[in-house]
Amino acid sequence: MRTMSHEDYLGMRRFPGLDGLRALAATMVIFFHFGGPNWTWLSGWVGVYLFFVLSGFLITTLLLREQDRTGRISLSNFYIRRVFRILPPYLVILGGIVAFVILRGEFHSRDFPQALKYYLTFLNEFLPAATHGADNFFSGSWTLGIEEKFYLVWPFLLVAIGIGAAKRKFLLVGVAMVALLALVPLTTGGWVLEYSQTAIYRSTIHYFILAGGCLLAILLHYPRGYALLKPLTHPLAAIPIVVAFALLHTNFDDLWHETRNNLWLLVAYAALTMLLLIVLVSPGPLRWLLSTAPMRFVGERSYSLYLLQGPVHFVVVQAVPGLAPHRTVSALTVFLVGLAIADLIHRWVEKPLIGFGKRVIARKEARRESRQAVPPPAETPRAEPKPAPIGS
Repeated sequence: MRTMSHEDYLGMRRFPGLDGLRALAATMVIFFHFGGPNWTWLSGWVGVYLFFVLSGFLITTLLLREQDRTGRISLSNFYIRRVFRILPPYLVILGGIVAFVILRGEFHSRDFPQALKYYLTFLNEFLPAATHGADNFFSGSWTLGIEEKFYLVWPFLLVAIGIGAAKRKFLLVGVAMVALLALVPLTTGGWVLEYSQTAIYRSTIHYFILAGGCLLAILLHYPRGYALLKPLTHPLAAIPIVVAFALLHTNFDDLWHETRNNLWLLVAYAALTMLLLIVLVSPGPLRWLLSTAPMRFVGERSYSLYLLQGPVHFVVVQAVPGLAPHRTVSALTVFLVGLAIADLIHRWVEKPLIGFGKRVIARKEARRESRQAVPPPAETPRAEPKPAPIGS
């Protein structure tokens, strides 16, 4: 057993263990929401913060590697990839929900005209509380509103600070995290929430957690940062990290209520999640376990599965009223039905549209390279004008 070299890390084209982490996060959210009292120990609602740290890490890693490979970060290519990755499943699921409530004659009673203004502009977290409560189908999409704003700002900042500026990148993300922490009391009313948890939706704590994933990506990408974290890539280092993460996660719901919703718990959770990601990109039994085919299968469909949980639960209860009480069989049914639908969306929507986006980028890059390959036309020497006759 040994630590992983920086060269091995940079040579990894894919992090398969992270697919398994997505699978765990989506599954925990569903069982926490619909499994009843037996599953409250999962603290599933905090699973969305696994997605946040993961998103910050993966997006930043891809951008940094593109910069190393090509000498630049193409914002247009980034947004083409994001549009064809995020929008198709999102719009298909949202369209299905809208069609469903129209057929049931509930489009106005559920205040969907008002809600759609927020869903279609990715302002989901700003949905008014009254509308949010009436619409129980797509309320989990508030996390997409957070991530889309992150996608709009973070790549621009990386481009703005220039190529190969490791120290400036560390400084950028450090200043951003300090600023976001400073804004938390202003966006939530304080570090301890003594009112409804919905107050947290608009908090800058989410962007701080996303920035934590960005910080981890920067540290691992550059040699000096990697040297600092390299001991954590040893398989034995996984033991205390996984134990600490599991203890915090499984007790998070109780701690959250006992401390009156103290947001510093989320900071601690984000820090342990960052350490967990180091374990999952390093060789070891946990990476192997989360890289198995079943875990990858669920992980690759976790985006749609997460968005589908609300509407699937409603349809399942309509079809089998006995599943209305939240218990294990209810959560398992929602998971299996949701996974089946997510698989169809993955096969017929996600993969084809992601492939189309890649072809759009390939054609765009081919045109750019062809323009650069053609030498500019040589200038034709101008004929010297004849001197005008004297006296003309």
